[in-house]
Amino acid sequence: MSPTLAALLGSAITASAMLVLVALRGRLRRRQRERAELRRAYVLMLSGALRLAHKAEALRQTAYCGPGLRELSGPLLGGQKPLDPMVLHDWLARDMVTVETAWSEIWTTGDQDGIALANGLMTAFHAVRDAAAGIGGGDAVDVGDEILIATSRLGEARRQLALHARRVAKLGPRDVDLFTNYEHGPTAPDPALPVA
Repeated sequence: MSPTLAALLGSAITASAMLVLVALRGRLRRRQRERAELRRAYVLMLSGALRLAHKAEALRQTAYCGPGLRELSGPLLGGQKPLDPMVLHDWLARDMVTVETAWSEIWTTGDQDGIALANGLMTAFHAVRDAAAGIGGGDAVDVGDEILIATSRLGEARRQLALHARRVAKLGPRDVDLFTNYEHGPTAPDPALPVA
């Protein structure tokens, strides 16, 4: 084999190897970017659902203190006029946009378990919202019990989705207790607190 032919063959092999390496790096970067976007969607869905649950509780507390939805006033939205249902819708919709965008991202890029858990989280949130708005009816004690049950289910739905997101993202230890009974390091749990 002539030295020129050998040099050309060596260059072709090197160029081919470089092209394969560039393609592999591009694919790896794309996968990392997609994984980061999915992780962001899980975080937005978890945090958005919690914000919406807090708003639902604020709505319930305000409604409990006043005679009805139309009479809800200033403390909720900062105005002095009676609450308009469309203003209430817009108040809730600000956070719903974030949650719905994250939910759509999970639907388009998540796996089957992630989609099912995201759907479960939305169902749990809607139960909290309905309980807070008093859609189920009943007296104040029943509504209080109903919202406690709905909030507990929302917490469990958030826990399941968070654990799934940790598994998918392969972040840290996957077998963790998200409902810990202590906040600062591994100390003995307070016996007065309920065990989750």
